[in-house]
Amino acid sequence: MSSDRRRTATERRETERVPAVFAVKKAIGRHVQLCQAEDLTPGGMTMKRPRGTFIVPRTEVDLTFSLPGSAEEISARGMVVHDVVAGSFRRTGVRFIAVRPEHAQLLAGYCRRR
Repeated sequence: MSSDRRRTATERRETERVPAVFAVKKAIGRHVQLCQAEDLTPGGMTMKRPRGTFIVPRTEVDLTFSLPGSAEEISARGMVVHDVVAGSFRRTGVRFIAVRPEHAQLLAGYCRRR
């Protein structure tokens, strides 16, 4: 077993997550779902979504959201890294795999200020 797998998810993270609460529109193909962000880094986010369907890790998703205090709509392509039951919701972790450079700057700036 690699030593990386023995560390907790928090220990493996390269950047600290910033608590953030805002609406996120998630799309897999034509299926769109409204979610709520829980935390954010320049490289990804964790979001709460309605309980029900499981999303297989490595599934690609399209995300659209605006950061608190900004009118700019950010579009990002992500890959699901985990999807677990969390109370009456599901908690889904997404790593960004494609973000426009100007949106990446907005994400980084938001995280720095928090």
